[in-house]
Amino acid sequence: MRTSTRRALAALTATTAALLLAPGLAAAKPVQFPVRGYVAAEVAAQLQTALPARFTPLVPQRVLDTRTAGGPVGPGGTTTLDLSARVPAGASAVVLNLTALTGAEGGFVTAYPAGTGRPQVSNLNAPAGSVRPNAVTVALGATRAVTLYNQAGNTHLVVDLAGYYKPATGSYYTATTPTRVLDTRQSAAVGPREVVAVATGVPAGATAVTLTVTGIGGAAGTYVTAYPGGSARPEASNLNLAPGQVAANLVTVPVGPGGRVDLFNLAGSTHLVVDVAGFYTPGGGSEFTPLAPFRVGDTRDAGSAALARDTTAYLPFYDFLPEGTTAVAFTLTGTAPTAGTYLTAAPTGAARPLASNLNLAPGETAANLAVVALNPYRELDIYNFAGSTHAIVDLAGFFGPATAQG
Repeated sequence: MRTSTRRALAALTATTAALLLAPGLAAAKPVQFPVRGYVAAEVAAQLQTALPARFTPLVPQRVLDTRTAGGPVGPGGTTTLDLSARVPAGASAVVLNLTALTGAEGGFVTAYPAGTGRPQVSNLNAPAGSVRPNAVTVALGATRAVTLYNQAGNTHLVVDLAGYYKPATGSYYTATTPTRVLDTRQSAAVGPREVVAVATGVPAGATAVTLTVTGIGGAAGTYVTAYPGGSARPEASNLNLAPGQVAANLVTVPVGPGGRVDLFNLAGSTHLVVDVAGFYTPGGGSEFTPLAPFRVGDTRDAGSAALARDTTAYLPFYDFLPEGTTAVAFTLTGTAPTAGTYLTAAPTGAARPLASNLNLAPGETAANLAVVALNPYRELDIYNFAGSTHAIVDLAGFFGPATAQG
Protein backbone atom coordinates (compact mmCIF):
# COMPACT_ATOMS: atom_id res chain seq x y z
CA MET A 1 0.00 0.00 0.00
CA ARG A 2 1.58 3.27 -1.11
CA THR A 3 1.60 6.71 0.54
CA SER A 4 -1.19 8.17 -1.62
CA THR A 5 -3.56 5.44 -0.53
CA ARG A 6 -2.58 5.90 3.08
CA ARG A 7 -3.31 9.60 2.97
CA ALA A 8 -6.77 8.84 1.65
CA LEU A 9 -7.31 6.50 4.58
CA ALA A 10 -6.32 9.21 7.04
CA ALA A 11 -9.96 10.30 7.24
CA LEU A 12 -11.03 6.95 8.70
CA THR A 13 -12.60 7.21 12.12
CA ALA A 14 -11.21 5.82 15.37
CA THR A 15 -13.77 3.04 15.09
CA THR A 16 -12.37 1.77 11.81
CA ALA A 17 -8.85 2.13 13.18
CA ALA A 18 -9.72 -0.64 15.61
CA LEU A 19 -10.15 -2.96 12.61
CA LEU A 20 -6.43 -2.91 11.99
CA LEU A 21 -6.20 -6.52 10.86
CA ALA A 22 -8.78 -6.08 8.11
CA PRO A 23 -7.18 -5.85 4.62
CA GLY A 24 -6.95 -2.35 3.22
CA LEU A 25 -7.54 -0.45 6.44
CA ALA A 26 -5.03 1.71 8.28
CA ALA A 27 -5.16 4.34 10.99
CA ALA A 28 -4.78 8.04 10.34
CA LYS A 29 -1.15 9.08 10.05
CA PRO A 30 -0.91 12.87 9.79
CA VAL A 31 2.91 13.11 9.95
CA GLN A 32 5.49 10.86 8.30
CA PHE A 33 8.91 10.39 9.85
CA PRO A 34 11.57 11.16 7.20
CA VAL A 35 13.25 8.16 5.56
CA ARG A 36 16.51 8.64 3.68
CA GLY A 37 16.61 7.72 0.00
CA TYR A 38 19.35 5.10 0.23
CA VAL A 39 17.61 2.90 2.80
CA ALA A 40 15.97 0.39 0.44
CA ALA A 41 19.23 -0.20 -1.45
CA GLU A 42 21.17 -0.59 1.81
CA VAL A 43 18.78 -3.25 3.13
CA ALA A 44 18.69 -5.10 -0.21
CA ALA A 45 22.48 -5.24 -0.32
CA GLN A 46 22.78 -6.55 3.23
CA LEU A 47 20.08 -9.17 2.73
CA GLN A 48 22.31 -10.86 0.15
CA THR A 49 24.36 -12.30 3.02
CA ALA A 50 22.41 -11.72 6.27
CA LEU A 51 20.75 -14.78 7.81
CA PRO A 52 17.86 -14.96 10.30
CA ALA A 53 19.04 -16.05 13.74
CA ARG A 54 17.72 -17.06 17.15
CA PHE A 55 18.71 -15.78 20.57
CA THR A 56 20.60 -17.38 23.44
CA PRO A 57 20.40 -15.27 26.61
CA LEU A 58 23.28 -15.14 29.07
CA VAL A 59 23.41 -14.04 32.67
CA PRO A 60 25.02 -10.58 32.25
CA GLN A 61 28.80 -10.84 32.22
CA ARG A 62 31.42 -8.08 32.03
CA VAL A 63 33.60 -8.38 28.94
CA LEU A 64 35.34 -4.97 28.89
CA ASP A 65 36.27 -2.32 31.44
CA THR A 66 38.89 0.16 30.28
CA ARG A 67 39.18 1.48 33.86
CA THR A 68 41.06 -1.69 34.77
CA ALA A 69 42.73 -2.55 31.46
CA GLY A 70 43.79 -0.49 28.49
CA GLY A 71 42.89 2.98 29.71
CA PRO A 72 40.33 5.39 28.25
CA VAL A 73 39.60 5.56 24.53
CA GLY A 74 40.79 8.89 23.17
CA PRO A 75 39.03 11.29 20.77
CA GLY A 76 38.52 9.62 17.39
CA GLY A 77 39.90 6.38 18.85
CA THR A 78 38.62 2.83 18.69
CA THR A 79 38.90 -0.34 20.70
CA THR A 80 38.01 -3.78 19.38
CA LEU A 81 36.16 -6.22 21.61
CA ASP A 82 37.04 -9.84 20.78
CA LEU A 83 34.10 -12.06 21.77
CA SER A 84 35.33 -15.28 20.17
CA ALA A 85 35.84 -16.85 23.61
CA ARG A 86 32.40 -15.73 24.81
CA VAL A 87 30.07 -16.67 21.94
CA PRO A 88 30.21 -19.77 19.71
CA ALA A 89 31.35 -20.04 16.10
CA GLY A 90 28.54 -19.02 13.79
CA ALA A 91 27.15 -16.34 16.11
CA SER A 92 26.08 -13.38 14.00
CA ALA A 93 25.16 -10.67 16.52
CA VAL A 94 25.32 -9.86 20.22
CA VAL A 95 23.29 -7.94 22.76
CA LEU A 96 25.47 -5.71 24.93
CA ASN A 97 25.07 -3.09 27.61
CA LEU A 98 27.53 -0.31 26.78
CA THR A 99 28.42 2.30 29.40
CA ALA A 100 30.52 5.41 28.77
CA LEU A 101 32.27 7.31 31.56
CA THR A 102 33.33 10.65 30.12
CA GLY A 103 35.93 13.16 31.22
CA ALA A 104 36.07 16.89 30.54
CA GLU A 105 34.56 16.48 27.08
CA GLY A 106 31.55 14.43 26.05
CA GLY A 107 30.60 12.91 22.73
CA PHE A 108 29.09 9.81 21.21
CA VAL A 109 30.08 6.15 20.90
CA THR A 110 29.42 3.88 17.90
CA ALA A 111 29.42 0.07 17.93
CA TYR A 112 29.82 -1.79 14.64
CA PRO A 113 31.09 -5.10 13.23
CA ALA A 114 34.87 -5.32 13.49
CA GLY A 115 36.66 -5.27 10.15
CA THR A 116 34.04 -3.10 8.42
CA GLY A 117 33.92 0.62 7.76
CA ARG A 118 32.57 2.80 10.57
CA PRO A 119 28.92 3.70 9.86
CA GLN A 120 27.52 7.19 10.31
CA VAL A 121 25.44 6.25 13.32
CA SER A 122 25.69 6.48 17.10
CA ASN A 123 24.66 4.16 19.90
CA LEU A 124 25.36 6.23 22.97
CA ASN A 125 25.52 9.98 23.65
CA ALA A 126 27.26 11.13 26.82
CA PRO A 127 27.87 14.73 27.96
CA ALA A 128 31.03 15.76 29.77
CA GLY A 129 31.52 14.25 33.20
CA SER A 130 28.68 11.75 32.90
CA VAL A 131 28.11 8.01 33.24
CA ARG A 132 25.72 6.93 30.48
CA PRO A 133 24.61 3.42 29.48
CA ASN A 134 22.75 2.12 26.46
CA ALA A 135 21.81 -1.33 25.26
CA VAL A 136 23.29 -2.28 21.89
CA THR A 137 22.30 -5.00 19.45
CA VAL A 138 25.12 -5.22 16.92
CA ALA A 139 26.22 -7.60 14.17
CA LEU A 140 29.56 -9.33 14.71
CA GLY A 141 32.52 -9.08 12.39
CA ALA A 142 34.06 -12.13 10.72
CA THR A 143 36.20 -12.88 13.80
CA ARG A 144 33.29 -12.49 16.25
CA ALA A 145 34.44 -9.04 17.28
CA VAL A 146 32.87 -5.60 17.70
CA THR A 147 34.63 -2.26 17.29
CA LEU A 148 33.76 0.67 19.56
CA TYR A 149 34.49 4.21 18.32
CA ASN A 150 34.69 7.21 20.66
CA GLN A 151 34.00 10.55 19.00
CA ALA A 152 35.43 13.04 21.52
CA GLY A 153 37.33 13.38 24.76
CA ASN A 154 38.89 10.59 26.80
CA THR A 155 36.19 8.09 27.61
CA HIS A 156 36.21 4.91 29.63
CA LEU A 157 34.01 2.14 28.22
CA VAL A 158 32.38 -0.69 30.15
CA VAL A 159 30.62 -3.53 28.29
CA ASP A 160 28.41 -6.30 29.66
CA LEU A 161 27.37 -9.18 27.39
CA ALA A 162 23.68 -10.21 27.63
CA GLY A 163 23.41 -12.82 24.87
CA TYR A 164 23.97 -13.67 21.23
CA TYR A 165 22.13 -14.51 18.01
CA LYS A 166 23.02 -17.55 15.92
CA PRO A 167 21.22 -19.15 12.94
CA ALA A 168 19.21 -22.29 13.76
CA THR A 169 20.06 -22.18 17.48
CA GLY A 170 18.29 -20.61 20.45
CA SER A 171 14.94 -18.98 21.16
CA TYR A 172 12.46 -17.07 19.01
CA TYR A 173 11.17 -13.58 19.79
CA THR A 174 7.58 -12.49 20.29
CA ALA A 175 7.06 -8.72 20.26
CA THR A 176 4.20 -7.34 22.32
CA THR A 177 2.55 -3.97 22.72
CA PRO A 178 4.55 -2.36 25.57
CA THR A 179 3.00 -3.31 28.92
CA ARG A 180 3.79 -1.65 32.24
CA VAL A 181 4.51 -4.29 34.89
CA LEU A 182 6.12 -2.14 37.61
CA ASP A 183 5.83 1.47 38.76
CA THR A 184 7.19 2.03 42.26
CA ARG A 185 5.67 5.52 42.28
CA GLN A 186 2.47 3.66 43.14
CA SER A 187 4.11 2.04 46.17
CA ALA A 188 7.55 3.00 47.51
CA ALA A 189 10.94 3.89 46.05
CA VAL A 190 13.61 1.21 45.90
CA GLY A 191 16.11 1.82 48.69
CA PRO A 192 19.91 1.51 48.77
CA ARG A 193 21.13 -2.03 48.09
CA GLU A 194 17.53 -3.14 47.85
CA VAL A 195 16.21 -5.72 45.38
CA VAL A 196 12.73 -5.53 43.87
CA ALA A 197 11.20 -8.61 42.22
CA VAL A 198 9.37 -7.99 38.95
CA ALA A 199 6.70 -10.37 37.67
CA THR A 200 7.13 -9.89 33.92
CA GLY A 201 4.05 -11.86 32.86
CA VAL A 202 5.88 -13.86 30.18
CA PRO A 203 4.48 -17.31 29.34
CA ALA A 204 5.76 -20.53 30.89
CA GLY A 205 8.85 -21.73 29.08
CA ALA A 206 10.13 -18.25 28.22
CA THR A 207 13.91 -18.01 28.34
CA ALA A 208 14.33 -14.23 28.41
CA VAL A 209 12.40 -10.97 28.41
CA THR A 210 13.02 -7.58 26.80
CA LEU A 211 11.94 -4.60 28.87
CA THR A 212 12.54 -0.89 29.27
CA VAL A 213 13.73 0.06 32.76
CA THR A 214 13.33 3.73 33.72
CA GLY A 215 14.80 5.32 36.83
CA ILE A 216 13.15 8.44 38.25
CA GLY A 217 14.28 11.00 40.81
CA GLY A 218 17.03 9.12 42.60
CA ALA A 219 18.30 10.61 45.85
CA ALA A 220 21.91 9.74 44.99
CA GLY A 221 24.01 8.66 42.08
CA THR A 222 23.39 4.96 41.54
CA TYR A 223 23.20 2.06 39.15
CA VAL A 224 20.55 -0.62 38.63
CA THR A 225 21.27 -4.25 37.70
CA ALA A 226 18.69 -6.61 36.15
CA TYR A 227 19.22 -10.37 36.47
CA PRO A 228 17.22 -13.62 36.58
CA GLY A 229 14.91 -13.70 39.58
CA GLY A 230 16.23 -15.69 42.52
CA SER A 231 19.78 -16.05 41.19
CA ALA A 232 23.04 -14.51 42.36
CA ARG A 233 23.51 -10.88 41.35
CA PRO A 234 26.13 -10.57 38.57
CA GLU A 235 28.95 -8.02 38.39
CA ALA A 236 27.17 -5.91 35.78
CA SER A 237 24.89 -2.90 35.45
CA ASN A 238 22.06 -1.86 33.16
CA LEU A 239 21.08 1.66 34.15
CA ASN A 240 23.20 4.49 35.61
CA LEU A 241 21.48 7.46 37.23
CA ALA A 242 22.68 10.84 38.46
CA PRO A 243 20.78 12.33 41.42
CA GLY A 244 17.31 13.41 40.31
CA GLN A 245 17.76 12.13 36.76
CA VAL A 246 15.02 10.47 34.70
CA ALA A 247 16.58 7.98 32.28
CA ALA A 248 15.71 4.69 30.60
CA ASN A 249 17.56 1.74 29.16
CA LEU A 250 16.43 -1.34 27.28
CA VAL A 251 17.26 -4.62 29.02
CA THR A 252 17.23 -8.17 27.66
CA VAL A 253 17.71 -10.63 30.50
CA PRO A 254 17.02 -14.31 31.26
CA VAL A 255 13.99 -14.89 33.48
CA GLY A 256 13.94 -16.83 36.70
CA PRO A 257 11.17 -19.15 37.93
CA GLY A 258 7.71 -17.82 37.14
CA GLY A 259 9.16 -15.29 34.68
CA ARG A 260 10.67 -13.22 37.49
CA VAL A 261 13.40 -10.61 37.03
CA ASP A 262 15.21 -8.98 39.97
CA LEU A 263 16.31 -5.33 39.97
CA PHE A 264 19.08 -4.23 42.34
CA ASN A 265 19.58 -0.55 43.25
CA LEU A 266 23.03 0.36 44.54
CA ALA A 267 22.63 3.68 46.38
CA GLY A 268 20.08 6.19 47.56
CA SER A 269 16.40 5.67 46.86
CA THR A 270 14.98 5.73 43.35
CA HIS A 271 11.71 4.96 41.66
CA LEU A 272 11.74 2.33 38.93
CA VAL A 273 9.30 1.87 36.05
CA VAL A 274 9.37 -1.30 33.92
CA ASP A 275 7.66 -1.79 30.54
CA VAL A 276 7.78 -5.22 28.85
CA ALA A 277 8.37 -5.10 25.07
CA GLY A 278 8.56 -8.83 24.27
CA PHE A 279 9.96 -12.22 25.22
CA TYR A 280 11.91 -15.19 23.89
CA THR A 281 10.68 -18.80 23.81
CA PRO A 282 12.15 -21.95 22.25
CA GLY A 283 8.82 -23.07 20.79
CA GLY A 284 8.18 -20.48 18.10
CA GLY A 285 7.96 -16.83 17.14
CA SER A 286 10.20 -14.60 15.05
CA GLU A 287 13.87 -14.78 14.13
CA PHE A 288 16.23 -11.80 14.05
CA THR A 289 18.12 -10.67 10.96
CA PRO A 290 21.05 -8.49 12.10
CA LEU A 291 22.20 -5.65 9.87
CA ALA A 292 25.34 -3.55 9.93
CA PRO A 293 23.85 -0.40 11.52
CA PHE A 294 22.80 2.50 9.32
CA ARG A 295 20.71 5.66 9.64
CA VAL A 296 17.12 5.33 8.47
CA GLY A 297 15.99 8.88 9.16
CA ASP A 298 16.78 12.15 10.95
CA THR A 299 14.33 15.00 11.49
CA ARG A 300 17.26 17.44 11.24
CA ASP A 301 17.59 16.63 7.52
CA ALA A 302 16.68 19.35 5.03
CA GLY A 303 12.96 19.45 4.39
CA SER A 304 12.13 17.78 7.70
CA ALA A 305 10.99 19.24 11.00
CA ALA A 306 11.28 18.48 14.69
CA LEU A 307 8.50 16.48 16.32
CA ALA A 308 6.10 18.96 17.86
CA ARG A 309 4.41 18.71 21.25
CA ASP A 310 1.87 15.87 21.51
CA THR A 311 2.69 14.75 17.95
CA THR A 312 2.82 11.24 16.53
CA ALA A 313 4.94 10.53 13.44
CA TYR A 314 4.61 7.22 11.62
CA LEU A 315 7.70 5.52 10.25
CA PRO A 316 7.02 3.32 7.18
CA PHE A 317 9.17 0.21 6.82
CA TYR A 318 7.03 -1.34 4.04
CA ASP A 319 9.23 -0.08 1.20
CA PHE A 320 12.42 -1.73 2.43
CA LEU A 321 11.78 -4.51 4.98
CA PRO A 322 10.38 -7.88 3.84
CA GLU A 323 6.73 -8.82 4.11
CA GLY A 324 6.06 -10.58 7.39
CA THR A 325 8.44 -8.39 9.40
CA THR A 326 7.03 -8.34 12.93
CA ALA A 327 9.36 -5.98 14.81
CA VAL A 328 12.45 -3.81 14.43
CA ALA A 329 15.48 -3.10 16.60
CA PHE A 330 16.83 0.45 16.36
CA THR A 331 18.63 3.11 18.32
CA LEU A 332 16.27 6.02 18.98
CA THR A 333 18.08 9.30 19.66
CA GLY A 334 16.46 12.55 20.72
CA THR A 335 18.28 15.86 20.48
CA ALA A 336 17.61 19.55 21.17
CA PRO A 337 14.30 19.14 23.03
CA THR A 338 12.77 22.46 24.04
CA ALA A 339 11.21 20.94 27.17
CA GLY A 340 11.51 17.86 29.30
CA THR A 341 9.77 15.10 27.38
CA TYR A 342 9.56 11.42 26.54
CA LEU A 343 9.24 9.48 23.29
CA THR A 344 7.12 6.37 22.87
CA ALA A 345 7.40 3.96 19.92
CA ALA A 346 4.51 1.58 19.20
CA PRO A 347 2.74 -0.13 16.27
CA THR A 348 0.94 2.37 14.03
CA GLY A 349 -2.82 2.33 14.50
CA ALA A 350 -2.76 0.73 17.94
CA ALA A 351 -3.78 2.66 21.01
CA ARG A 352 -0.72 4.47 22.36
CA PRO A 353 0.52 2.41 25.33
CA LEU A 354 1.25 3.67 28.82
CA ALA A 355 4.98 3.30 28.26
CA SER A 356 8.04 5.23 27.14
CA ASN A 357 11.26 4.42 25.28
CA LEU A 358 13.35 7.54 25.77
CA ASN A 359 13.36 10.34 28.37
CA LEU A 360 14.90 13.73 27.58
CA ALA A 361 15.74 16.77 29.68
CA PRO A 362 15.57 20.20 28.01
CA GLY A 363 18.44 20.58 25.52
CA GLU A 364 19.70 17.05 26.10
CA THR A 365 20.92 14.56 23.50
CA ALA A 366 20.26 10.97 24.59
CA ALA A 367 19.66 7.58 22.99
CA ASN A 368 18.01 4.30 23.85
CA LEU A 369 17.75 1.00 22.03
CA ALA A 370 14.16 0.13 21.11
CA VAL A 371 12.72 -3.21 20.00
CA VAL A 372 9.22 -2.42 18.76
CA ALA A 373 6.44 -4.42 17.14
CA LEU A 374 5.16 -3.26 13.75
CA ASN A 375 1.56 -3.27 12.56
CA PRO A 376 0.60 -5.63 9.69
CA TYR A 377 1.62 -2.91 7.20
CA ARG A 378 5.15 -2.71 8.64
CA GLU A 379 4.79 0.69 10.28
CA LEU A 380 5.40 2.13 13.73
CA ASP A 381 4.60 5.39 15.49
CA ILE A 382 6.98 7.67 17.38
CA TYR A 383 5.17 9.97 19.82
CA ASN A 384 6.62 13.10 21.47
CA PHE A 385 5.02 14.21 24.70
CA ALA A 386 6.12 17.82 25.31
CA GLY A 387 7.91 20.73 23.63
CA SER A 388 9.54 19.93 20.31
CA THR A 389 12.46 17.61 19.71
CA HIS A 390 14.48 16.19 16.86
CA ALA A 391 14.61 12.41 16.57
CA ILE A 392 17.04 10.04 14.84
CA VAL A 393 16.52 6.35 13.96
CA ASP A 394 19.48 4.00 13.36
CA LEU A 395 18.45 0.47 12.33
CA ALA A 396 20.19 -2.60 13.85
CA GLY A 397 18.01 -5.36 12.39
CA PHE A 398 14.51 -6.79 12.18
CA PHE A 399 12.43 -9.77 13.28
CA GLY A 400 10.45 -11.95 10.89
CA PRO A 401 8.84 -15.37 10.46
CA ALA A 402 10.85 -18.39 11.49
CA THR A 403 12.72 -20.12 8.67
CA ALA A 404 13.39 -23.80 8.05
CA GLN A 405 17.10 -23.68 8.88
CA GLY A 406 16.94 -26.38 11.50
